[in-house]
Amino acid sequence: MAQHTSIPACPLSLRQLVLYFLKLGTIGFGGPAALVGYMRKDLVDDGQRVDEPTYNLSIALAQIMPGPLAAQTAIAIGYFQGGCWAPRWSGSPSLCRPSSWCSPCPGCM
Repeated sequence: MAQHTSIPACPLSLRQLVLYFLKLGTIGFGGPAALVGYMRKDLVDDGQRVDEPTYNLSIALAQIMPGPLAAQTAIAIGYFQGGCWAPRWSGSPSLCRPSSWCSPCPGCM
């Protein structure tokens, strides 16, 4: 039986987490499923900033909660990485605000 060895994750600070989700919310394209895939690639596979069990638990919690999958995943990752105050900044303000700022712009032109 093969043993699963995981590389220890170096947790993100609240500032790094907010900046990452701001960037993802600004340049991320493709809907919630794609954004969750980008989160996995950036945070688990490439950066190894979030360990796989924590990411999987975040996805599981996001799927049973009402609301957009990507925002709920960001909130759960924020909670697991930074404690009870981190979700206030990692979820809706960081991930969803950039797209809400960009939406009215084409209508004004």
